Amino acid sequence: MTTAILNEKVEVFKKSIQDIIKVLGETEDSVLYIKPSEKEWSGMQIVSHVLEAVDFWLADLEALLIVPGAKWGRNHEHVRRLAAVDETVVSGLQKDAAIAGLQGLVPKVEDALLKVKEEDLAKTAPSYNPNFDGKPLSFLVDHLIVQHVVGHYGQLVRHLEKVQ
Repeated sequence: MTTAILNEKVEVFKKSIQDIIKVLGETEDSVLYIKPSEKEWSGMQIVSHVLEAVDFWLADLEALLIVPGAKWGRNHEHVRRLAAVDETVVSGLQKDAAIAGLQGLVPKVEDALLKVKEEDLAKTAPSYNPNFDGKPLSFLVDHLIVQHVVGHYGQLVRHLEKVQ
């Protein structure tokens, strides 16, 4: 990947964050906390997950740049991941704070990706998640940061359509 491609990744990430913020701004606060079903997250649970997940994956990315080959990642049972979507925790997350947190992710992603060199993206490492074991850093950037947020934007829209 070249700098141009990394810049493109940042732009896709930014657009997804802006799209999420737009949806939040257009949605009545109370609706954001309604779950479409018992097994689905509320809109604010999705946002809380995005906030936590991006921070988590950026920390892993930056650590792997310092210590290449170190074991990285997590599975769906990771305690911070679960805490971020806990309904008690999410009920205390206000829309303004969520929007500010989302806006704050953009410079964090920009700063982290500035540290990535083309040769870093091909480096692989073992993972705590067997599905990610041996994946290159480009996977972490593409799948777990950029496309992860793109996917959760779509999920947010679908869930809010169900509860409005």
